[in-house]
Amino acid sequence: MPHRAFDAVTVRCPRLGGPVKFGYCRELEGGLPCSRALVCFERSFPVAEYFRRVLREETYERIFVTGEGSRDRVSKILDEVSRARDRTRQR
Repeated sequence: MPHRAFDAVTVRCPRLGGPVKFGYCRELEGGLPCSRALVCFERSFPVAEYFRRVLREETYERIFVTGEGSRDRVSKILDEVSRARDRTRQR
């Protein structure tokens, strides 16, 4: 299974609200796959098997099993706001 074999497969992205190619989702977050890629592409090709072959086991677990990679954009923004608020209180 070549590394980029499925890059042209397109589905509707629930985050962006339009069609997105797997190649985009494969390297979305800092070079790591989008945490929703398994759900979005499961009907198109064996996406879980693909990621198990191309990712290290601990990376696969962190992104798709434990959910560390699944935080959405709003959660990340709220965390940043909270940290900023804590920094201003410490001054």
